[in-house]
Amino acid sequence: MSKKDEFKNFALKHPELSQYVKNNKVTWQKLYELYDIYGEKEDIWEKYLKTNEKDNISVKGILNTLKNINIDSLEENIASIQKAASFIEELTRPNEKKETKERVKAEEKIERFYSD
Repeated sequence: MSKKDEFKNFALKHPELSQYVKNNKVTWQKLYELYDIYGEKEDIWEKYLKTNEKDNISVKGILNTLKNINIDSLEENIASIQKAASFIEELTRPNEKKETKERVKAEEKIERFYSD
């Protein structure tokens, strides 16, 4: 098996490497060069293969935020949103009623025209 094939297998075992490439943090060429020089078992890969600490911090932050949510305040905000939605619905209803009345009148005129 060639070194290139070995690297492909290594990359397939560690899909997190592709995230570094997709995020333009490193190129496949650079990763291959590191693999060619150091192989699989060197500490150089810790940087790329360890769990991303930023993700862990953000999850912890989200959990802390959820713990600190004031339920009363949340209920008030939801009630405000519901009121706003109801208000918007009321504003659009008269137009619907007006259009319906106009359509009924037009249909009545057509019926009278053809019934004669």
